[in-house]
Order: sequence, then C-alpha cells, then structure tokens
Amino acid sequence: MAENILYNFGANAGSLTDINGMLNNIQEVRQDIGTIFTTLMGVYEGEGAAALSAAHQKIDQMLDEAVNTTVNTQKQAQDQQDAMQSLDRANAASF
Repeated sequence: MAENILYNFGANAGSLTDINGMLNNIQEVRQDIGTIFTTLMGVYEGEGAAALSAAHQKIDQMLDEAVNTTVNTQKQAQDQQDAMQSLDRANAASF
C-alpha cells in the first residue's frame, strides 16, 4: 500500500499569515485592557489601587507569555515550511 504525503504550501502559508493577524488582535486587546485598568486606577486608592496594579501586571505577563509563545511557534512553523519547500524543490529538480 502506497502512502502519500501532501504538503499544501499555500494553505500552510495562509495559516501562518492568520497567526500574524491573531497576534495583532492580541495587541489590540492588550491596549483595551490597559485602557480599562487606567480608568479603574482613577477610581481606586490605597490597597485597592495596589491590588489593581498587581492584577494588571499579572495580565500583562500572561499576554507577554502568550505572544512570545505564539511568535516562537509561528517562527518554527515558518522555518519548517521553508525547509520542506526547499526539499521539495530539490527532489523535483532531481527528476
């Protein structure tokens, strides 16, 4: 039984581009969250303000981790896509 592997480079490239769009969406959400926290900081004082600030920092760290993980994963996927396309070209040239 012959097994074939199909590499759909166009669809893969489209998915990698979609990831960039998602990263842009994360940045927009981050700005919205920052605006909300800025507004709330104008209302709270003392321990409430300190707790709010700590929550904002925690959310920022979580978003940083999500963005960094996504960027690294996207880069690795792009590198694999490029390597597979190079291998495909080399194999095609050998015929």
